[in-house]
Amino acid sequence: MEKTSIIKGSLEMCVLSILKSGKSYGYEIMKELEKFNLELKGEGSIYPILTKLKEKKLVQVTRELTEQGRARVYYELNQSGLQYLEQSTEEWISIQQDIQALLQTHNAWPKEERK
Repeated sequence: MEKTSIIKGSLEMCVLSILKSGKSYGYEIMKELEKFNLELKGEGSIYPILTKLKEKKLVQVTRELTEQGRARVYYELNQSGLQYLEQSTEEWISIQQDIQALLQTHNAWPKEERK
């Protein structure tokens, strides 16, 4: 199974989770994903996700000047985004448990982790 496909399906939830800790900008979000081995292909990959979250009205977007005088776009979780994150997380956990149960039932789960 290609790891990239699984990651793509969960990126909105992961990005919203990062934003739950506070506002952030694209590059910083991408670096946080990489800390958890959720690398994206190319720096531009995060921006379509952030645009989608903005269009869904799940984040608040602001522009701030850096010390160098450049504008930086910050994304911040709003109430709708928090609700979406909570719902997505519950769904993710449920699906993960169902898949694990199926794999264990059919002896496909790694032997060292079977109970």
